[in-house]
Amino acid sequence: MKLEDARQCIEKIWVLCLKDMKLYYFKGPTMVMGILMPLFLWLAFVVGKGISFTESIPALIALSSFFTSSSITPIIMPWEARQKTLEMLLSRPVTLYSILLGTALASSLFGIFISFLLVIIGILVNVIPCNPTLLALGIVIASTCYSFMGLLFSAIPSDIPADAVMLSSAVRLPLVFISGIFIPIQNLPEYLKPLAFISPLTYFSDLINNTYSQNSIFDPIIDVIVLISLTVMLAITALTLNKRTLTKRL
Repeated sequence: MKLEDARQCIEKIWVLCLKDMKLYYFKGPTMVMGILMPLFLWLAFVVGKGISFTESIPALIALSSFFTSSSITPIIMPWEARQKTLEMLLSRPVTLYSILLGTALASSLFGIFISFLLVIIGILVNVIPCNPTLLALGIVIASTCYSFMGLLFSAIPSDIPADAVMLSSAVRLPLVFISGIFIPIQNLPEYLKPLAFISPLTYFSDLINNTYSQNSIFDPIIDVIVLISLTVMLAITALTLNKRTLTKRL
């Protein structure tokens, strides 16, 4: 009976995931913050600085995974509340956790797809990772981590998607500049280094650098362990906060 319940729960999460993929992948905030933002940041970093595509592909993959995976989750709950579809969903035989996990899964898959697409493009131009298995594992874990981080921003009791987008941007953009993508962590001011070491982007960026150039600060095992730990912490926090603010949305 428990296995049957688990199967039904997974099926519900998958159906909700498909619903979110269909409705939100091509929304304006998703396109701007999930695709255009990392692309323009990468171009600003590369153009006119004599940096080759080979050297910059790790930065592009890290940026894309970070922004695409965390671009959908902040807007779905406010949007659902504004459209009054959240009440409809909760009246069905699904739990709030199923709705949130479906949202997180849709966002994770978006980031995974874009990241693997960039890896394939890199391979086509002869930019081949030294450790494809580690890279694939890192992309999956990091995308999941960032999707739950985005879900954390959606916990604000508002039915205005722009509020969640502004909050997420206020957090994500500073993280980009202290996580070793544009500025090596060794070159950061001492007062910023503690922040860099608690940023989930730091460990994925370091892991990607290891898989392409074997030039990293931490051992890859440490990167993976920290990313998994942060994923669990962010997931628990996001699910708990969204449950607490649910009554203020309805």
